[in-house]
Amino acid sequence: MGQPGNLDAVASACAFLSNLLLRPEAGAAVTASLTPELASAWPLAHDPETTRGVEALLRALAAPASPDELKADYRALFVGPGPMRAVPFESVHRGEEGLTFDVQTIEVRRAYAEFGRRAPRLHREPDDHIGLELAFVGELAAAGLEAIEAGDAAALASATGGARRFVDEHLLAWGPGFARRVADGADTDLYRAVGHLLTGALPQLDGLLAEG
Repeated sequence: MGQPGNLDAVASACAFLSNLLLRPEAGAAVTASLTPELASAWPLAHDPETTRGVEALLRALAAPASPDELKADYRALFVGPGPMRAVPFESVHRGEEGLTFDVQTIEVRRAYAEFGRRAPRLHREPDDHIGLELAFVGELAAAGLEAIEAGDAAALASATGGARRFVDEHLLAWGPGFARRVADGADTDLYRAVGHLLTGALPQLDGLLAEG
């Protein structure tokens, strides 16, 4: 009926990356709690970009940046003040005006709503933050796992089909360029790892979801 390992890999990778991209405090928590063994066991295929990401992640664990350094790097990359090195909102990258809350934000909101989900800070923060988009794909992969356990082929097809459409129509349309900006702009090994791991992950998601 499906390959649970593929969906579990997607869910795990998306959850890890979305956590670091959404929460400035997550960086210090990851470097304090993640073991080298778990870091080396990255759930997706170890292509060249993923290998760079795992190596950077291992460096981040061996010689952790301070919590203040990690928060400063997060702000410089994704928040500001000043120009962000890697703007985390889809509409800024794809909209004609380069603004948040553009048409892409509404499209993403509709995609979430189709599966009964919504951005946590609806109308206050854009729905199309890269971390929220990754979390959505991860949640649909997890829903696919539940469907396999329940023997529900229709629910599995709905979850994996929705996730694949979202990856194709949204994440792959802007995520690779964003990921490269993170990898190139990060000051710490942890966020450099995020950029490389995301670069390696995005092309793999569609195939894994198709086989799930």
